[in-house]
This record gives sequence, structure tokens and C-alpha cells, in this order.
Amino acid sequence: MEWSKYNYLFYSQKISSYILYSALSNMMIELDEEEYQEVNELRKFPQKIDLKEENHKILYDGRFFVESNGTEQNKIILSTLLKRFDNTRLNLTIAPTRSCNFDCIYCYEEDRQNITMNKKVQTGLIDFIKKQNNIKSIGVCWYGGEPTLAIPVIRNLTKQMTKLLPEYSAMMVTNGYCLDKVVDELDELKIKNIQITLDGTRDTHNSRRMLKNGGGTFDKIFVNLQKLALNKNVKIAVRMNVDDSNAREYVELLRYCQKELNSGNINLYPGFVHNTSNNCKVESCYEDSVQKAAFIKKVFETDSIYIGEIYPFRTDKVCISNIQNGFLVGPEGELYKCWHHLGQKSKEIGTVFGNTIENKNIFTDSMLKNDCLFDKKCTDCVLFPSCSCGCPDMRQQGINQCIPAKSMLEDFLEIHYAVKIFQSQKS
Repeated sequence: MEWSKYNYLFYSQKISSYILYSALSNMMIELDEEEYQEVNELRKFPQKIDLKEENHKILYDGRFFVESNGTEQNKIILSTLLKRFDNTRLNLTIAPTRSCNFDCIYCYEEDRQNITMNKKVQTGLIDFIKKQNNIKSIGVCWYGGEPTLAIPVIRNLTKQMTKLLPEYSAMMVTNGYCLDKVVDELDELKIKNIQITLDGTRDTHNSRRMLKNGGGTFDKIFVNLQKLALNKNVKIAVRMNVDDSNAREYVELLRYCQKELNSGNINLYPGFVHNTSNNCKVESCYEDSVQKAAFIKKVFETDSIYIGEIYPFRTDKVCISNIQNGFLVGPEGELYKCWHHLGQKSKEIGTVFGNTIENKNIFTDSMLKNDCLFDKKCTDCVLFPSCSCGCPDMRQQGINQCIPAKSMLEDFLEIHYAVKIFQSQKS
């Protein structure tokens, strides 16, 4: 038996006690001085653990002590690989068009040709799906460009795909401006999740996410959100892209959404813009975990708003780019392994009209290059069980992908502990 390498033990000045955290179980224990000494003794001499003793059993059941660190690490790796190589599910991100009605200041697709998927490509995509062996279910993310500019394509493909595979689910990433055209069809289109972006309050948002003609978009998006909130079958994630220039407005936007939308199926969360292309006009991006963590901590300390990333949680290390049956389909039928690559000819791995992956180099690199599963620095990190390992494409570029909690773990654990104590006292 061993002390888990995914434990974190420290003395908290705020609560005048020791805190023991396990990233394996996501369990946290408060220890007084005597308990701390006992845990330290067991840490040095794990052979002394007696599961008949209640305290020892709690430590074992909470996975603070494990039979083998190597085995626990391998369990995480194996679980991840099984999900990545699951050939019974097809995961498609489909861009029915590269056209967009917005001119966002950080768009990485700004210089890519506007094309909408024609009937030939739609037929080719359905044929491509039919050729996939062992598929029992399909998950689709409608993407773009702006997918609501190609609603007829979405209708046709949804009809065809649900005929092929009744076990079908869909979500949509949209700017939200034209959602009124499709809001009444969401159930029919099997769209259960929608991501929409608001980049602050009205004036700030309109200066960052404007129409091609420069017009504002905030008011119309918000009206569409109010319509969406009436459909309790759809979960809505409102993303606010945060950087130094608009960070102060996160709380204001959150309060506004809570007041005007008053819906349990809408969640506002901070996203962090990365400069992944030369087109980005944002000069104050949060590029590392320290900046992200500082923002999250400040929001809690100044406004008592608890952002979910404060407490680490067990999560998958899977992305469309590193799963075997995951593809981004462009409007010309081209296939990619990453959302960032849409419209880049050099990043295509094939087309829906082919029978095999034509560019195996890109496919292989996307699946495995710089993979956190084989990076000792990652696998030895106390937060490895709780880390998604970030964007694989950005990892390949050497961009820091550590989760915010990595840089302020003690602070974040103290915050979470205090919140839990407060909640228990209220109840």
C-alpha cells in the first residue's frame, strides 16, 4: 500500500487546520494536529494501516492510500484510451457553412473563404457515415462560420442522420444572432445544448462582436436568449471571453443574466481567449493558468461568486482531435482533426468522399503528439486525475494548458472548503 501521489496536504491559516485533498476521489478532509501526525506516520509507514480502524478505512476508501501509484496512473490512462478508441460512437463537428455575419476581433477564421455545404457534399457526408463500421451512436456539434446561416443544411442532415442512427444527439455553437429562425425547431433537430457568446455588457460586447457592417448584436442575442429560456429541454451555456480589457464586466453581465433570464438551464461561464492566429486583435489575452486563476479568485473574493473551476473535478482527457472516430467536417466535405484547422488546406486529413484517411501524419500527430498521457511531468502532477490536459492543438504549439487550480491550489481548496462549511451551516 502507498500514499497516493495524487494527494495534496497543507496547513491552512484561514481555518487553522490541515487540509488533505485527493485528486483521485475528489475528497477533502480537515485534520487537527493529532490527526495530522497520525496521517504523517501512515504516510511514512503505510504497512501500519489497519482497515479495521475507522480512520484508516476512511483514508483508504477516500483513495488517500492506494495499492499502487503505478496502477492508479495506468487506470487513468487506460480509461482515457478506451474512450478515445471507442469505435461504437461517431463524433462529428459539422460546419455547414464558413459564412459568418459577425466581425469578431479575435476570429481565427477571418481570412477563410465563405462556402456553404451543397447537396453533393451532404450526400457524401451521409455516405461517409454509412461506411463507418460498428457505429451505434452519433454525436454532432453544429459549428461554423455561423451554423444558423445554413439552417436548411442542418434540417436535411439531421433528418438523414437520425434515420441512420436513432441514438443521435446534437449541440450547437452559435453567435446567437439568428437563433430566432430556428428556436422553435430545436427539439425536432435534437439539439439539447447550445453555446452562445456574450463578451460583457452591451457596449463592450458590441465593440468586440459586431456585425459585418459594424452594427451592434447584444440586444438581439439577448432577446433570443429570452426565447430560448422558455425551452426547458435545452441547456444554454453563455460564454464570456475574458481578458484584461473586459474582465471587470463578468460579474455585471452575470447579474444581468440572472435578473433578466431567471432560468435554471442557462449558465454563464468565463472563457479565455488565446491568440492562435495573426488575426487576433486582442492584446491582453489570459495565456496561462496564473492569469486565469487570478481572475477566478478575484471574482470570488470581491463578489462571492463561485466559478466551477475553483474546485478540481474528475474529467475526461478527450477532444475531437484525439479520438479515433472524431472529425471536423467542412462545408466542402473536407475532414480535419481540430476546430482551429477549418479552412486550412494544409491541415486536411481527407474528405467524406474518400474511404481512408489520406494524411495519416496529421491524423497521427493529432492523436498522440505531445500527449499528456505520456508526459511524465503531467502524469506525476497531483492534479493529473482532474485535468483535461487542455487543447491538444495548443499543447503542440507549446502553449501552457495547465488548469487554473494548478497555480493556486491551496487558495482554491480553501475557498471550496469555506463554501461547503457555509452551505452545511445554512442547511
